[in-house]
Amino acid sequence: MLQKIYSKFIDQKSKEIFKSRLLFSLTGDYSEICKIVSGTDQAAEIRHKISFSKDRHVFLWGTGFWGDHLIKSFPDIKWQGYVDNSPRESQKNGMPVYDPQEFLKIYSGQPVFIATAFYHEEIHRQLLSYGIGEDKIINAGKLMVDLFDSQYFDLPFLPHAEDEVFVDAGCFDGLTVRNFIKWSGGKYREIISFEPDAVCLEKCRAVLKDVENLTLENTGLWSSKGVLSFHATGNSDSQIAEEGETRITTGMLDEIAGDRRITFIKMDIEGAEKEALMGAQNIIRNQKPKLAISIYHKKEDIWELPALLLEMNPEYQFYLRHYSLREAETVLYAV
Repeated sequence: MLQKIYSKFIDQKSKEIFKSRLLFSLTGDYSEICKIVSGTDQAAEIRHKISFSKDRHVFLWGTGFWGDHLIKSFPDIKWQGYVDNSPRESQKNGMPVYDPQEFLKIYSGQPVFIATAFYHEEIHRQLLSYGIGEDKIINAGKLMVDLFDSQYFDLPFLPHAEDEVFVDAGCFDGLTVRNFIKWSGGKYREIISFEPDAVCLEKCRAVLKDVENLTLENTGLWSSKGVLSFHATGNSDSQIAEEGETRITTGMLDEIAGDRRITFIKMDIEGAEKEALMGAQNIIRNQKPKLAISIYHKKEDIWELPALLLEMNPEYQFYLRHYSLREAETVLYAV
């Protein structure tokens, strides 16, 4: 089956991502993720900026989640230390943590990584106010946001029809709907968006209130109709879970879609992709919609999801693309 899946990838980039993702799933070797990350334009930009430095010692501004992953994804960079506006510790990962005043006393022209996706604009302005030049600032936060925001619609060979019926499984903050409208040039028939997290659903209703021909469903897509336990965080990591503190209604896309002709399905639903695809098997078999499916939440996704799609419709061919500077956000395209 692996050989059959591999043969269905259209381009060499997809094949390389598949091999590295498969090896990472089987062995846990993070160097395979580093290979995938290094293939992104954003990683190339980072290395290009660092190449102008006299040495490879780099400061990392931000002691949170993103900084830890940047260290893992770029193991060849010599990290000199962390900087944080409100440091909670003096050491992390064997490196010193400086506040801005301490940092300025020892700074001597090294590149500075901005390692947060949430406050990167403010930190960028702060660094400029210290007299640190643009050529020394590597805004990894902005690069991460730009990379993430480009997913699902950046393939130039993804066909577009003026009567698109788009299914957005995992609406979260409404960004995917906005990006779909931009990709389609506003030419589509209908958007059906699913979000089982009540807090996220209200966010989507607020930010998408001006969108025409949009149906928002407070339902989790699954392989059957029913009620399941759900861990609701009001964020992107809400998910179906046995220990979930709330309950949600689930449904099958085959039933919910009715007689609609679905042309494009996107899924990023925190590990429920396999079950949701099984609940859409009639659409996949009979209508062959374009698919953009997250394929990283479970280690077995990298082989189980392509195998499932080929079982449903052997005419599919695949692309793989990666949209982060860490192990998350790998997307399988089926066309």
